Amino acid sequence: MEGNLDASVNDFNEGLVTFKSNLDSVLANIIEERETLRQEREQLERTRQEFEEEQFRVAQLTANASEQVTLNVGGSKYTTTATTLRNAPAPSLFNAMFSGRHVLTPDENGCYFVDRDGRHFHDILNFLRDGTFSYPEDGADFKYLLELRAEAEYYCLSSLVEQIDRFPFGLTRVQRAVSLNSEEGWVYEERALSDEVVISVSAPCQLMGLGLCGTVGAFTVDAEVAQVDPHDFSWDERRLGAVSQSFSKADSHRLLLPKPIALHPGAFYMISAIIKGSQSSCCEECLSTVVASGVCVTFHPWESPNGTTESRGQFPELYIRVLHPQS
Repeated sequence: MEGNLDASVNDFNEGLVTFKSNLDSVLANIIEERETLRQEREQLERTRQEFEEEQFRVAQLTANASEQVTLNVGGSKYTTTATTLRNAPAPSLFNAMFSGRHVLTPDENGCYFVDRDGRHFHDILNFLRDGTFSYPEDGADFKYLLELRAEAEYYCLSSLVEQIDRFPFGLTRVQRAVSLNSEEGWVYEERALSDEVVISVSAPCQLMGLGLCGTVGAFTVDAEVAQVDPHDFSWDERRLGAVSQSFSKADSHRLLLPKPIALHPGAFYMISAIIKGSQSSCCEECLSTVVASGVCVTFHPWESPNGTTESRGQFPELYIRVLHPQS
């Protein structure tokens, strides 16, 4: 009987030790959770204060959005408004600067200094005002365009970069036709069929436009560029771009695309055009490969719906922009 009592006492003591240990663990967890909640509450309060401060700054900026802002860009001063500078979508530099999230301190003359070349900033500012880039389509100051493009990239104005890239700076002619026959072409039928050619490139480049043989008189052209299946050129994988234009007999038959189309090694591209006009000229004895500025352009065997092939038909030349490593 006494032995049973001792065993019960021992079991009770062991249970009490276990209970105390569990209780200590629970208390420690409670203390830890309370500390975590305290830290989270403090962080939440700091975040709330920062949010209210930012709201106040943004409200002040919005209230003063029409007030003049003067920028000193590399020594050239430009005056505009905060609203204009925020016009470009994020992540543009000025959208971030004048979002109200940053404290900006002007110099003693009230100007905000930007350490860039001020010669190009009038075009940057005009773009911020209305989202357009005014430059003559036949302008040839490509050095200025490249400089302006570098400025647009610095200010993170991707839309302006896209507009600048439409201009044919760095254009390389890929001339594939050995001869052009303007006497023995063909007459376009009422049901127009497309002229097509399939190409691939050995290095990354951009397709800027197409050269056309043209017709005896005026004509219209609807052209399209698509990436095609490498095993079946008749199957389009995706449409990359299109352009339509009318030409008079006096026009140079150069058809520039609305924006450059990226071409990559290992892919195949079909260029097609439906031309409506009088008797067509024809490029003949076309080369199957042309190397231009270090890029090998291959014209693959293909007969188009109009009966032209890689060795005879439209597209006497293509216009590409070679993408060098530094660009």
